[in-house]
Amino acid sequence: MTIHFNKATTNNRPFNPALNMNFHDPGNQPGSRQIKQKIRILSIDGGGMRGIIPATIVWYLEQRLQARAGNPEARISDYFDLLAGTSTGGILVCTYLMPDPRRPGRPKLNARESLSLYLDQGGCGIFSRSFYRKLTSMMGLLDEKYCSQALEKALKRCFGETRLQDFLKPCLVTAYNITSRRAFFFTSLDARQDPAQDFPAWKVARATAAAPSFFSPALLHPAVGPAIPLVDGGVFANNPALCAFTETQKASFSQLKGHGHDHAHPTTAEMMIVSLGTGADRKGYAFDAVRSKGMAGWVKPIIDILMSASTETVDYQLRELFAHQPCGGGGRYYRINPALGKADSTMDNTCPRNRWALHQAALDYIETNRERMEEIVDQLIGNQ
Repeated sequence: MTIHFNKATTNNRPFNPALNMNFHDPGNQPGSRQIKQKIRILSIDGGGMRGIIPATIVWYLEQRLQARAGNPEARISDYFDLLAGTSTGGILVCTYLMPDPRRPGRPKLNARESLSLYLDQGGCGIFSRSFYRKLTSMMGLLDEKYCSQALEKALKRCFGETRLQDFLKPCLVTAYNITSRRAFFFTSLDARQDPAQDFPAWKVARATAAAPSFFSPALLHPAVGPAIPLVDGGVFANNPALCAFTETQKASFSQLKGHGHDHAHPTTAEMMIVSLGTGADRKGYAFDAVRSKGMAGWVKPIIDILMSASTETVDYQLRELFAHQPCGGGGRYYRINPALGKADSTMDNTCPRNRWALHQAALDYIETNRERMEEIVDQLIGNQ
């Protein structure tokens, strides 16, 4: 396999799927490998505009799967059995699983189109503020930083009439109930079994992306019971991979129509997890810089540290789980979280230069980890 990369420049040009990659593949050798079929899980972290990084990784994987399968209509959702996401990762998951009304059973968007929502369209105007908004919110100190109406309008335009139960594969999208102080999970399996747990897809996306101080909480109105105020699932699971692991153990895939698996409540040995981060920020905080800081001085560091620590802890726990499988266990766990490179770590920097820097950070990771990426493709192809 030969892959050529061209460095992405930082002007605001239209997204071109052939811009950075040219594929030459010698072809898949049938029967050359025997890979035991597993339940395949895709998990995507939260991170605002930094969602460009996992969206780029998914786009690359989809391109490789299409090339290996010889099928330009193949989609990332064809190769995973459960998709999980938090915040921006939850929105991406919803785009991958949204059905096409004109082609029953097929996704409406491909991975390039999902990436384009962020890379070309800058989040569809979600992170934009009028001067009046900046003034009245005191730059986010007295009110939410952004108007939730813009977010809702963009999500309605993207998802239309799609509902949670319509998603093409099982999913798990995180949110947090601030009244009951409990984690809240949107799952398409529950939505199909219980109409009271079925919601419009745009409301699912709205809830998981309701980051405190950025957007107001989402108010969910179930068919039965009181309204539920929800905020971004990143407050407890910015990396939802462990939540997805648990959800997968609960599900009986052998009873799911169209899955063709014989797994009832799969174990670690029967799973493959691909967990995508939104960029690793290795910048530390010096002791002298924070030792005399009060509440105002700790706002940014504490949010940054809590999100990073939670994400890395989940990665550590899953690494340990998969490292201590029963004898002969063949489960696989892959964590992909590229360095941010020249990109800004803030979640709402939508300027063209930063968007392309995030895209380039993902491309740089792919270029230096070709064998690992191809191993993931091998595993996904072998499970079909």
